[in-house]
Amino acid sequence: MPNCPIVACRMTDRDVVERVAACFGTKVVAIDRGSYRTEYAATLKGAGAVAFMSDIRCLMGKRRQDAIDAVVQSYSPPTRKLDFSAAEEIRDRFARGEAVSSLAHHYKVAPQTIRPILQQRIYRSAPSTPWRYWKAGLSHLPPLGEISPPDLYWLTGWLEGEGSFMAPPPSDRRRPRISAQATDRDVVERAARLCRVTPAYDHSERILSKGWSPTWRLLVRGGKAVSLMHAIKPALGIRRTRQIETALSVDAHN
Repeated sequence: MPNCPIVACRMTDRDVVERVAACFGTKVVAIDRGSYRTEYAATLKGAGAVAFMSDIRCLMGKRRQDAIDAVVQSYSPPTRKLDFSAAEEIRDRFARGEAVSSLAHHYKVAPQTIRPILQQRIYRSAPSTPWRYWKAGLSHLPPLGEISPPDLYWLTGWLEGEGSFMAPPPSDRRRPRISAQATDRDVVERAARLCRVTPAYDHSERILSKGWSPTWRLLVRGGKAVSLMHAIKPALGIRRTRQIETALSVDAHN
């Protein structure tokens, strides 16, 4: 839709999307994909989406930052006769006995506009940026070496979406692994710096022959992987938590 910016999160992990929806102040929508696993979505639109993009821009890689810049620069907020402050005044004046017709005349709107304001159906008094105040479900992550708490939260979120937590292979039974990949080189390089590993470039014949975007991979093994799994586990969703428990249980018995 023209001039309707959207931020959307779609995953098959409902518990993760529920946390996103709580941050957005919206609801979870289930998407039936036939024979595939049901997908869940949380969506934020309009001015709220622009505010959210602006708040998280500094955490994004260059590709996402460029996309956010393009959206923010092209967005024109709709012209409204009222705002949230005026709506609060209307509700307060009505509570003190002022008539709907008088309020409509004073604020130069139709009485049909005043009634949904009084019913909290429009211009609700709730914060328009709930993610700035939402704290439920946040887990306190323990310190991990030289990784600062903000960086650790960033890494946790990225691995929730892009990572895999794997049991050690038969040939190396004491080294659980964390693997992740993305086409954004700068993002993978940032994660690699935090994990103190070197990212690998996937230039396989299959990728080259199909014309796909280059892929950068991250692999953390052994003690580094175990420490990172323990550190970020409290903040992950159910599926990733189970992956970690399986990977660590194999390590514990070898």
